[in-house]
Amino acid sequence: MKKSDMKFIVQLHPKDIILLIAVLTKTKPIASLVVPLKIEEWLKKFCSRNDIFIQEDGPRDSFQTRVSVSLYPEKLHLKRELDSFRYFLNKKAQQVPEWKNLVKGLVWVEGAMYDYPECCIKLHAEEGPSSRARAYEQLLSSGRDQSVPIEFWAFAHAPCSSTCIKTLELGRKYLDSLNEFSDVLKEHIESRLLLPRFYQTGGGRFIELKQLSYQKHQQKLMVSKEKFEKEARAHLPEPVQTLLCKVPRPYVLISATEKPPYKMAFPNPEMMGTMWLAFAPGYGAYMVNAQNSQLALYITSDKWLPIVGEKWKSESNYRIYKSKR
Repeated sequence: MKKSDMKFIVQLHPKDIILLIAVLTKTKPIASLVVPLKIEEWLKKFCSRNDIFIQEDGPRDSFQTRVSVSLYPEKLHLKRELDSFRYFLNKKAQQVPEWKNLVKGLVWVEGAMYDYPECCIKLHAEEGPSSRARAYEQLLSSGRDQSVPIEFWAFAHAPCSSTCIKTLELGRKYLDSLNEFSDVLKEHIESRLLLPRFYQTGGGRFIELKQLSYQKHQQKLMVSKEKFEKEARAHLPEPVQTLLCKVPRPYVLISATEKPPYKMAFPNPEMMGTMWLAFAPGYGAYMVNAQNSQLALYITSDKWLPIVGEKWKSESNYRIYKSKR
């Protein structure tokens, strides 16, 4: 890979880099990426030079857009048609319950198009998006939440279980496809995949973080440890865990106009940087920018679940998961 490409590609989230290279090496037939607007033009040129077809899927906001990439233009055409059909089906399914079976059928078609394991497609078709929490619940109940295989973060779909062999093999296959491009790129990606992850729920609803030493950084901070811990315990029930951390750009950003006392868009642009994070496992989180004291997140299950539904409730929420090679 050219050095000029390297400075741009690392601005993609590691998962998107993995999927882009998997498409380029014919390891994956089609992929959907979240692209920061500042590298959108570079990505179009990169795809053109490498005979990759690209189409914008949207929605586009002030931070990012969503695109699909593939070596096969017919895959992109099918993706566009399926997106339109899904919109039509979802509206009909609200009015005619029998149409829900067609929605399940669409999940099977989309899963096959992306080459996801059949066992994972089946779970998603039967239980919907909230099924994503199952694997995290299994990691937690088995005591493996602090030793998650690195392959677990390399794929794009919701796995049917935390030990799905086909899913972990797919993750390893994607990581192996990086080898022929750049050792530097592979090292960058693996270092990001090994960072601890704070998880809310669902697909991209997590942030990677690098824990920082308070003793080394306290002179640069506007918010002291004592002040933050007092604030956190006023907002969350015990047991509360707190840490100082550095947060890179998350997989996806959510922009929403919200006023305190609650700020529930997760992950949002205000989360990037040096942050104080507090969380009550399974219940909620409170996050403040340690350098300017700006509130970045205040979310609790009793406020969030009435909006999204009880089906999203899980003890796996609002916890830190750690990985291993």
